[in-house]
Amino acid sequence: MDTREYIDSLFSDYQETAALVDFKEELKSFLDERIKALVKSGMDEKKAFAKATNELGDMTAVADEISRRKKQEILAEMYLKTGHYLPTWRIALYILCGAVLGFGIIATVLSGFFSNDITKPLGTLLVFGIVPVLGFLFLGLTQETAMYEAMSWKRALLYVIAAGVFLFGVFMFIITYFKANAGLPYAIATLIPFVLPSLAFGAFLILTEKDRRKPWVIKQHEERRKRSHERFGDPAQEKRFSLFSGALWIAAIAAFVLLTILFGLKFSWLAIVAALVGQLLIQAMFTKAK
Repeated sequence: MDTREYIDSLFSDYQETAALVDFKEELKSFLDERIKALVKSGMDEKKAFAKATNELGDMTAVADEISRRKKQEILAEMYLKTGHYLPTWRIALYILCGAVLGFGIIATVLSGFFSNDITKPLGTLLVFGIVPVLGFLFLGLTQETAMYEAMSWKRALLYVIAAGVFLFGVFMFIITYFKANAGLPYAIATLIPFVLPSLAFGAFLILTEKDRRKPWVIKQHEERRKRSHERFGDPAQEKRFSLFSGALWIAAIAAFVLLTILFGLKFSWLAIVAALVGQLLIQAMFTKAK
């Protein structure tokens, strides 16, 4: 196999575009030069081809040799034009989870109408509600999208376990509080062994999660950060703007709720108007003068 056939095989699954043709030509040129250099150093031609293609495989050895911007633009074009991420078996599983969840909701409502015992509808919802919800979670995490790479099924399963333990703890709390009539402290005692460990484990998974954004998304994020830097001047100024804005809207929401309770909606909307005015003033204070 020559270099052109090898490069064509790498991109056989992608739509042929003018940008992709240029990129492949650049890769071929680099690969040919690398093979010639290895042959000149005394390496056999087949070994030189194998070594050069291995270096090209993970794209790290040639990252400095190829135009990074061109590579990102081509990959972004590929990702944006790829719309069929759902194979037939995954669509079938989504439909199955939706059908089970729908059945669970209907069965729970009917059980609540025909029974005075809260444990029966909750038990129905526990079986036919949690399972499809966890199925949706697993399918969503392991699904590739236009913006994100798919998560590995092993890590997604850990998220599902954490969510399942959390939901089971919530159900145990409700059953204990309403059925056993043991009081709120005892119900909370049954909640803690399930909810706290699952929340801690979920937080660990989130904090150790790797960046699954695709190259074009990262590029857009960097461009937004650049525009934000031009707007605010420095990261510290931008952080202060975010803190002031967040504090303003938290206070506005609290004032809206309080005014609604005291006077109704007749005056509570003034809190939102005041927050909008305050947001404009904060933006004027922190935005860098042109």
